[in-house]
Amino acid sequence: MAYRRGGPLIINSKCFTLASHMTFHAVWPVAYLVDFILYRISAKGRWKLQDLRKQKQKAIIVSNHTTPLDPILMCSTIYPASMYHTLLEETMCTPMLGTLIQLFGGMAVPSGRNGKERFLEGIRQALARRPFIHIYPEGECYIQNQEVNKFHQGAFLASIELNIPIVPVATVFTEPKTISGWKSVRPRATVYVLDPIYPDKFTSAREFAEFTRQTIQSEINRRGGTNAYNKGHMERIEGIND
Repeated sequence: MAYRRGGPLIINSKCFTLASHMTFHAVWPVAYLVDFILYRISAKGRWKLQDLRKQKQKAIIVSNHTTPLDPILMCSTIYPASMYHTLLEETMCTPMLGTLIQLFGGMAVPSGRNGKERFLEGIRQALARRPFIHIYPEGECYIQNQEVNKFHQGAFLASIELNIPIVPVATVFTEPKTISGWKSVRPRATVYVLDPIYPDKFTSAREFAEFTRQTIQSEINRRGGTNAYNKGHMERIEGIND
């Protein structure tokens, strides 16, 4: 059964945990292969997250949101471990699809009067079970975009409240290589894990969010990210996340 508004954001039952583990390890390799065929993806700086895990340090991962398969990109930074990912509540409420996403590690961003409190509690529960949770501060997907949009403050408020670091991850699109005169119509995607940023350096979540956005943008610029393949804002799918 799919997630319902007002329902638990993280399911803790042993049966669901086992099903989630089996689903993740069955689906992720296939999805990664699709992503690799599309974008020749690779991940750099994985050791930074591995170091945090060795230190038993929890963290919130944030990134620019550039493809519908971003959770696959993010999981490539810690595989074979898994993480939670936030997404629109409307998507989580979709029959069958919502259940599959929840099994894969999806956590709805709750709406309504108590949305902020439930969101923070959901993050607490998620981090009690897995080392990381991935949040998209842009709030929407901008296909192959390299100009990072303004960040919402939710992830940064949670970082401050829980006193845990934010780990920025930059998805950088570069021109594909020409092979024997043939060139892909899609850019190559490389995921760069950047240094953790700790909340005690900032006086507000707004300042924290903007600093992190600029950090990701600077990495994209430094790595030669191209905006030539930008397809703009991904339209919401009718009947799923509209």
